[in-house]
Amino acid sequence: MIRPTLRRIAAVAVVALTAAGIGVITTAPAEAATTLRIGLSSDPAPTTYDPIAYSAGQRFFYESMYDSLFYPDGKGGEAPGLALSGSNSADKKTFTMTLRQNVKFQDGTALTGDVVKINLARAINATKDDNLASYQIFEKGGSSEITSVRVSGDDVVINFAKAQADPASLFVGEAGMIVSVAGVTQPNNLKKMPLGSGPYKLVKTGTVKGNTYKLVKNTAHWRAKSYKYTNLSYKILQNPQAAANSLATGQIDVLDNVNSASVDFLKSRKAGLVVLGGHVFWLQFWNGGQNPPGPKPIAGDKNVRLALSYATDRAALVKALNKGDRPTASLFPKSNPGYSSALESKYAYDPTKAKALLDAAGVKNLSIETIIGQDQVALVSALAAQWAKVGVTLKGKVAASQDELFGAVGSELFGLFDTTFGDHPAGFVAGVMVYGFGNFLGTKNGAVQGSLGAALGNDNAANLKALNEALVDEAWVMPLREGQAYTGYNTKTVKKPVLSYPGTVIPGLLDIIKK
Repeated sequence: MIRPTLRRIAAVAVVALTAAGIGVITTAPAEAATTLRIGLSSDPAPTTYDPIAYSAGQRFFYESMYDSLFYPDGKGGEAPGLALSGSNSADKKTFTMTLRQNVKFQDGTALTGDVVKINLARAINATKDDNLASYQIFEKGGSSEITSVRVSGDDVVINFAKAQADPASLFVGEAGMIVSVAGVTQPNNLKKMPLGSGPYKLVKTGTVKGNTYKLVKNTAHWRAKSYKYTNLSYKILQNPQAAANSLATGQIDVLDNVNSASVDFLKSRKAGLVVLGGHVFWLQFWNGGQNPPGPKPIAGDKNVRLALSYATDRAALVKALNKGDRPTASLFPKSNPGYSSALESKYAYDPTKAKALLDAAGVKNLSIETIIGQDQVALVSALAAQWAKVGVTLKGKVAASQDELFGAVGSELFGLFDTTFGDHPAGFVAGVMVYGFGNFLGTKNGAVQGSLGAALGNDNAANLKALNEALVDEAWVMPLREGQAYTGYNTKTVKKPVLSYPGTVIPGLLDIIKK
């Protein structure tokens, strides 16, 4: 799973919710045996309940309260959601969706074509400060830029600036989640409560922001019978060992993003593990390295960032911290058509070359401080020891809050990520790394954007490989290792999840079945 990251959201006064417009958060009924207890590695709603303000890392939380236009069908395609069907035009630039009828939002208002149009208009009219992480692919200049949306009866017609081979896939997950008009037009309302049409509703009793979120089933939902749990309880467990302990002792039923260091412990305690290979861990330079007030030599010279790659002994990192994984300088894993063996040799450990690049750039005694999570302390300490050999000082500052960690995209040089690239790696690169939250400042790079455009138009092996190499050569990313991703589950309470969302080990709510 990619580490969830949120673009900064300006603090503004919360608008009072009117009784007529929103209503009051329901009081939770007493928890019963039908409560599903989920452990999350980070707070999914640090500043707002707007799903569009987040990226794919928060999907496991927001799919409980919001419906998407489409869902994965478990076979690499899309199944109906709020949209019953969709058809693409011959030139692949116009996508027509037919909406589901009789859908109600939490505030009692109805889903209509105009509501969907108002939602998507946020992307068309977005400015750099609108903080719509999941909509950046739809914004002006994005890989799937939406130029217009119109409503025709029960249909919503979307026009794209460029051809889109599989437009329905763009509206799976957060990017396809629809917010009520009260949430879209008055974003402050979403700071108070979620305003979706999903299968569960957030409840007041027992919910503690940043710690625990309690939800109760929405019995009026269009597929309420498919959701077998009466209640949901999301518990934030940022400490990896505490999270593993909670699963091992039966305090939770499902744990997302299991730390690899906890795997042996969980196996010894007979906890269940869902495993997904081809999981890549990498360092992403925020905004392609253009991070004010970050170190100016790095912002101005990609070779300084490349020097950090040459100064990194990936094999030593894996041996010390992640035995069983494979050190790699390729962003796409070996199983992916875009894998590049050339990158492995090109960016082999070479401190002499690292020093030469730094000297040529006139950089001496470079000092970098970056905000990190608790589970990244060991890695950053190991990197610091390696980089010190070429005259670079690295200091990791553990975030005091989720807000500080998520805000690092707008102030720090880099962040540490991990994900399993699915069937559409170019779409992930576009939606998260280039046109998503990883590029908060909207940095432009001809080599990266050119190769990305080619891969989005035709994701053959040659185009994907070119995209992989452009991202690494332009020092947009620095891959570290390839391993496996894990989701944990309580074998006494739930069956082993069969994953429906491609490219991620995080299950969907409907993938979790009571034992």
